[in-house]
Amino acid sequence: MNRLGHLPSLGASGSINATPADFLLANYVSGMQINGRMSTVRRFFCLFVTFDLLFTCLFWIICILINGENLVKALEEEVEHYSIKTSIFDIVMTAAVRFTVLLLFYALLHINHWWLVALTTAGSCAFLIAKTLLYTWQTENSRPFEVMLVLISFLIAWAEAWFIDFRVLPQEARARSILEAAAGSSEHMENDPLLPQLERVRDYLSHYTETIGDFYSPMESPLGSDDDDDGFTRTDYRKLSPEEKQMQASGYEALQKAWETVNSPGWKVEKETSHGDTVSSKVGPKGSKIYKLVGTVEVDPKTLFNEMLFNFENIPTWNKAITLGRVVQTIDSCTDVVYQVAAEGPGGVVSARDFVNVRHWKKIGDSWVSANISVVHKDEPPQKSIVRGENGPGCWVFSPVEGALKKCSFQWLLDTDLKGWIPQYVIDQALTFAMTDFLQCLRNHAPYIAASKSERYSAR
Repeated sequence: MNRLGHLPSLGASGSINATPADFLLANYVSGMQINGRMSTVRRFFCLFVTFDLLFTCLFWIICILINGENLVKALEEEVEHYSIKTSIFDIVMTAAVRFTVLLLFYALLHINHWWLVALTTAGSCAFLIAKTLLYTWQTENSRPFEVMLVLISFLIAWAEAWFIDFRVLPQEARARSILEAAAGSSEHMENDPLLPQLERVRDYLSHYTETIGDFYSPMESPLGSDDDDDGFTRTDYRKLSPEEKQMQASGYEALQKAWETVNSPGWKVEKETSHGDTVSSKVGPKGSKIYKLVGTVEVDPKTLFNEMLFNFENIPTWNKAITLGRVVQTIDSCTDVVYQVAAEGPGGVVSARDFVNVRHWKKIGDSWVSANISVVHKDEPPQKSIVRGENGPGCWVFSPVEGALKKCSFQWLLDTDLKGWIPQYVIDQALTFAMTDFLQCLRNHAPYIAASKSERYSAR
């Protein structure tokens, strides 16, 4: 595949064929500082500051010439005989101060903080307000231009503050994290692709230097495993179709949102079991109820993660609440699409449902995380015989328990819409029962997981 094959999409933000993944990549690249160069987004800010000064100077000259006076005489009145009540030259000087300070610190010293632009904006606005109150607005011909000069200077100062705080600094910070991931600066980052576009970032970087490919380490299993039988097989990188890019981006976004939600405060306990498991709930971003299950399983987190993720089609053999599970399509080494059928609830109160989800997984700190969200897939259209449910961002989290090597802290974030008219209290009972029953089934299956792992090691 052509190493630069993806580069045209970097500028495709205005194209109807651009995907969300293309927009994400464009944002990452614009914040990158390659070979010591200034990032694109910071360079644009410096150009905007320069435009601020030149535009203010031009507008000031128009204001003093609109009266029909000689330019030299007008300059003498404005500059040599300056007064805050009669001259507008100080507005130009305000722009010059902003230009000097901002370029000195953001272009030459390359600081990465918003406080300086906030200081220049606050100072400019305070002066312009004072100028408005003290200035003598006498000349009828030039008054509209003078008013516009004050207002434009005020707005530009605020635009500079907004651009630094909401564009330059966030994009550069995000780009740094992506470069660290690509460089494999730590064990976790070397083994965990942080986003689906990481290989495309490498392609972009290789355009700038031939040695950049040697600088970046190849991605391997997200588990950092030397166990070939863990079930993880890295797929070769290939050019994805627009539909695959869409699903890839959806999976990555689902993981980000689910991880933030599962670690957010405000959960209310709905149910506790004799094993110490808890099911909690809160109102989700869409106004519907979401649920979180927390419990422990007597298997180490890495092994349990591999079992749940890569033996997905085996889940119905030990969890009777799931009647079918299969992998529909593999997108990349840490993203796929799965189809699952859930059996009807106890007593047939809730009929069977099926789901089509994209899954995306990675290691975050000491935890292994598998996130999912519903997608539309051409190979799994809705069926008339079963209701198609819809999942929002959800995840399984497998974390180690301190002091217990063969024990896993398991969390399940569930954001689901079962569709159909079902009273909320029925949904609460059905989902809390399903979640705790799932965890009990997983506990019963845990000895077989551990035994299967031991057999694989003994066979070597």
